[in-house]
Formats: sequence, structure tokens, C-alpha cells
Amino acid sequence: MRPKDIIADMKTMYGIQVMYSKAHDALQYAFSLTYGTHEESFKLLPSFAYVLEQQNPGTITDLQCADDDTFLYFFMLLGSSIRGFRRCMRPVIAIDGTYLKGRFGGTMFVATAQDGNEQVYPIAFGYGDSKNNLSWE
Repeated sequence: MRPKDIIADMKTMYGIQVMYSKAHDALQYAFSLTYGTHEESFKLLPSFAYVLEQQNPGTITDLQCADDDTFLYFFMLLGSSIRGFRRCMRPVIAIDGTYLKGRFGGTMFVATAQDGNEQVYPIAFGYGDSKNNLSWE
């Protein structure tokens, strides 16, 4: 659903005109009530990393926060991906990244390999700041 849909529905159902900014704010509020806020999700990341390591043998995660406990970097390498890479993949790793737009920005990094059928095989994922080299270390 988009703010334009809310504007059209309010006009059709109630005969009132709603400004785009109000429809956008209402949509964001409804989304946060349904799914929670981004800040709440980031607070769950340490628990997610812990459970991921406990339930998936060989999994490696690295979460780094600033002094004020704000999220900086996250790295995830699944144990099954490590084992699959060692057993079946060509010994070449490609690393790529994409800039994330929006409120938090940053860069998502992905390390992949290629299997015998020339399919992409994911190895590791990461999120970091695109403005410096610390996220690559």
C-alpha cells in the first residue's frame, strides 16, 4: 500500500481530502504498530546473532556497536555455506556491495562463489558504513 492508495480510499469511502504527508505518516505509523520500528529490530540483532550461532554449527557472526550502543557493522557467515564452499565450489570468491538508500543508509556486502552449474552460491553477508574502510576489516 502506498500513500496515494490511502488518499484515494479516504476520498472514496469518506469524501475527505487527505494530504500526502498525512497519508505517508499514517502508513508509517500503521507499519510500526504491525511490525515494530527499525530501532526495535536493531536491538534484536545481538539475540539473532547468538541464536544463529547456536542453532547452525560453524556459523560466524560479528556485530560491532559504537560507544553509545548504536549499530555500526554486522557480518554473517553461515556454517553450511562454509562447508558447501569447501566441498563443492570453485576456489574463487566474488565480493560485491550495494549502497542502501533510505533512513539508515550504509552498504550491504555479499561474498559469493560459483558452483559446477555456474549458479551463484552465497557465502557471507555483511552490512557496514560505506564512508570508510573499517567495515572491510
